[in-house]
Amino acid sequence: MTILVTGANGFVGRHVVARLADRDGGLRAMVRNAATYHSAPGVEVVEADLTKPETLTSALQGVEVVVHCAAITANLKEPYKGAYDAINRGGTENLVRAAASSGVKRLVVMSGLGTQPAAAGTYMATRWGMEEAVRNSAIPFVMIQPSVQFGDGAEFVAALGRLIKASPVVPLLGGGGLRFQPIWVEDVVSCIEKAIGDEKLSGQAVAIGGSEYATFTEIIDTICAALGKRRLKAPLPLWVARLQAPVMALLPHPPLTKASLELFGFENTTEIDAVDKAFGFHPRGFREHLVAHGVEV
Repeated sequence: MTILVTGANGFVGRHVVARLADRDGGLRAMVRNAATYHSAPGVEVVEADLTKPETLTSALQGVEVVVHCAAITANLKEPYKGAYDAINRGGTENLVRAAASSGVKRLVVMSGLGTQPAAAGTYMATRWGMEEAVRNSAIPFVMIQPSVQFGDGAEFVAALGRLIKASPVVPLLGGGGLRFQPIWVEDVVSCIEKAIGDEKLSGQAVAIGGSEYATFTEIIDTICAALGKRRLKAPLPLWVARLQAPVMALLPHPPLTKASLELFGFENTTEIDAVDKAFGFHPRGFREHLVAHGVEV
């Protein structure tokens, strides 16, 4: 069985490729620029672009399962106006059409917790459009919807870590009381790995989170403790943050994006035992991990 991983050089994609590299059967990593991508031995690398449908046919030739990790996440700066929609929604529509024509038998798709219909022009609308493209296809699918992630290369934690190191005062978005359920990226990959072959999960969008809830304030406190820093904390109303986001967007790696603020509009949590019930294992704890492994910034 040949598996194609889109977004193979992205945060989740590179962890998926690393995990599946030693499996029996073909593994193909799809990236936009093969010259700058280095993968494990035995992994076939193909160059293709979700926004260029003509490049997808050869990438999908002989593929039975697609693990779709190619998307612009909300914490990343939009590289050009309309890029979130062009890649997340439009790119997934292109991929689904090409996959159907190529005889792909299964889609395992990375989405996000709390994805729902939203007004046109919002980041959430692009994520919902991605899910709808998958639901409306005739290909059996599983959608994985994680809360915020931590672990090797996790930008959510790294960005907060950089802010804590650089500033004596840390803003608490929305007052700091919003709850999250941080999940280790390797546990997300374990869910993806099981979704590839578990028919009981077919047709489902599965919300997943880690083994504990944490408010935004508690996340900041945990990162501060892991970095050995003491910081003042100041509530920052969301309406003020929305005014600041366009200015921050001028930075190459802004600590806050307009898109990421949308994710502060709802509790980023699911059932505390969601992973246990759907995938049969208990996920790693956020606080335990940061104490043991520190914070990459």
